[in-house]
Amino acid sequence: MKRKASASCLKFLILFSVFSLIFAACLRTEKQYDLIIRNGLVVDGSGNPWFRADLAIKNKKIAAIRDHLDQAKAKTVIEAEGLVVAPGFIDIHTHADRDLLTIPGCENYISQGVTTLIGGNCGGHEFPLAEFLAKVEKNGIACNFGILAGHNTIRREVMGMKMDPPDPEEMARMKQLLRKELLAGALGLSTGLAYLPGTYSTTEELVELASVVGELGGFYASHIRNQGKKITEAIEEAIAVGEKNRIPVVISHIKLADEDVWNEIERITSPVEAARARGVEVVMDQYPYTATSSGFTSSLPQDVFEGGREKFLQRLQDPEIYERVRQTIIRNRLTSRRGIDKLETIYIARSRKFPAYEGKNLKEILALLGKPATVENGADLIIDLVKEGDVSAIFFQMDERDVENLMKLPFVMIGSDGGLQVPGQGIPHPRSYGTFTRVLGHYVREKGIISLEEAVRKMTSLPAQTMRLKNRGMIKEGYYADITIFNPAEVKDLATFHEPHRYSAGIACVLVNGEVVLEKGLFTGRRPGSVLRGQASEKKF
Repeated sequence: MKRKASASCLKFLILFSVFSLIFAACLRTEKQYDLIIRNGLVVDGSGNPWFRADLAIKNKKIAAIRDHLDQAKAKTVIEAEGLVVAPGFIDIHTHADRDLLTIPGCENYISQGVTTLIGGNCGGHEFPLAEFLAKVEKNGIACNFGILAGHNTIRREVMGMKMDPPDPEEMARMKQLLRKELLAGALGLSTGLAYLPGTYSTTEELVELASVVGELGGFYASHIRNQGKKITEAIEEAIAVGEKNRIPVVISHIKLADEDVWNEIERITSPVEAARARGVEVVMDQYPYTATSSGFTSSLPQDVFEGGREKFLQRLQDPEIYERVRQTIIRNRLTSRRGIDKLETIYIARSRKFPAYEGKNLKEILALLGKPATVENGADLIIDLVKEGDVSAIFFQMDERDVENLMKLPFVMIGSDGGLQVPGQGIPHPRSYGTFTRVLGHYVREKGIISLEEAVRKMTSLPAQTMRLKNRGMIKEGYYADITIFNPAEVKDLATFHEPHRYSAGIACVLVNGEVVLEKGLFTGRRPGSVLRGQASEKKF
């Protein structure tokens, strides 16, 4: 009996020892992380209230979210007491692709908490996409980056600057090019219907071209034709493209950009809410400013550009055509029924030909030239700028109350419509430096327009959901560790229209794929960003 008891005890001790070793090994494995963020106020991106927790990161992803990880060890520990720990902000509307190869550090975006940039908006993208993305990956980037295929780019490749609708052969070639770009990684299709040559297209053309997106997957983002009196019809056109192809629709940088329709927000909400009620996935993005930024070509009659730049310059030699262009500019850009002096509300942001104009409004430039400040002289100045090309301007044309009311809508995201910047170059729109921090500081903390949790949702999970990004846009175990840590009492934008090259305050730390790219206001120089490809690139044919 004693031998049996001894044998049983020995077996028990052996099994206990084995299980103890296994348990200890598991604990050791569990406690070893690359980075731990302690004591933060977690705003997870869902829109739910914040909660206090520690986060552990391993192999680029969030490995654990616990009340306390005091016993865990990591190579790096970040103390976040009193700070908000949020998903890295996703900017669904940028033009970062234009300068991504020369400004891979993405500093003006990282400094405001952005970890993912989406380019290819407003109908234009770097072509061909496969070649461009290969260069981006080889070069390395600090932020994650995804891109849309632009309708204007594709149409120009196939049709040049023709005003005519595409014939069957041209449409087939356009669809073939779009298919190629989607397979290369494009997240969907964008249009710039106020820009050339997109302005020449019909709804039928857009619906047919977008059928490729319906087949391969992705979404449709549109800079719509009109943001004033015909904005409802313009939104309905975008909805039609998505509805007929069963794809999500994003209305780009939504606004009421005509003083004649200020505060008539139902022009926007009525078609969007009606579409959503019948099952169409329609969302919008917005930047929190009352000024736009673009070139001047959309201010001119679009037919004068048919055939390209040389044809445009030739047409301007005709006095009748010149006067028609002049009057169109006066009517579209320089006339105000509210008594606003439009010569004072239009600034030159960047001009290689006329750098002395940068930061000055049209009235100031006319004074510099020794000309009276008349709308006729203002129109002549705009024509001269368009003739030289490569000029961007800032237009104050929205009402603050509309900005606030649009921000309250649950289906509106935050997007900068900005680009990568080199400090000191030009006088760009401050949105490139302060969009996201302006929302958090001015509209959340100071004005209480939306809650902190709702603001973060608009910057993270909502764009990730719209683009079908996998494992991004939330603080969640198994998700990529794109994280922004900020002080909710101090976060704010510092960039202004007169001093736009100013980084934001209150962003304490930014992580991209688990690596620190901003720490205590300093850029680390790391480039851990990934190229985010669309659904079509995963398909096998």
